[in-house]
Amino acid sequence: MIISQIVAVSLNNVIGINNGLPWHMPDDQAWFKEKTWGHHIVTGRRNYEAEGKALPGRVNIVLTRNPDYNIPDGIVVHHLEDTIEIAENAGETELFIVGGAEIYKLAMPVTDRIYLTRIHTIVEGDTCYPEIDENIWKEVSRTSHTKDARNPFDYDFVIYERKNDQL
Repeated sequence: MIISQIVAVSLNNVIGINNGLPWHMPDDQAWFKEKTWGHHIVTGRRNYEAEGKALPGRVNIVLTRNPDYNIPDGIVVHHLEDTIEIAENAGETELFIVGGAEIYKLAMPVTDRIYLTRIHTIVEGDTCYPEIDENIWKEVSRTSHTKDARNPFDYDFVIYERKNDQL
């Protein structure tokens, strides 16, 4: 099973502000949906609560330290290893880490692939994604897009894979 992170990031690595996205990019939302649809996704409690509900068409796993936390429309776990075990036992081919920042950082050592939307803007925010270390990650795909009536910024869909010697 492949473990992937999927994230939208500004040029200054901001991914969020006040528990939300600092932009509205419909094409990025469509890419996120296309990649994650039908798969298990892992989200932190705050990220789940900011969304307000489970994302449809996916098995939602919420990772939290709160032992009393429950949700009506997904699975709650308290250790990253449990998310991996649940997905593997279900025959999952690709498990997606969808945030927030704490969950991305926690999962980075076991991540095989990163789907990163690079939003060509600099924004203020309170949540950042780590720099992509070129000693560990290799860019395998990049598709560039120009802003349009729906998407207010230029953006790139970039895929990184962990270098073989970094497993």
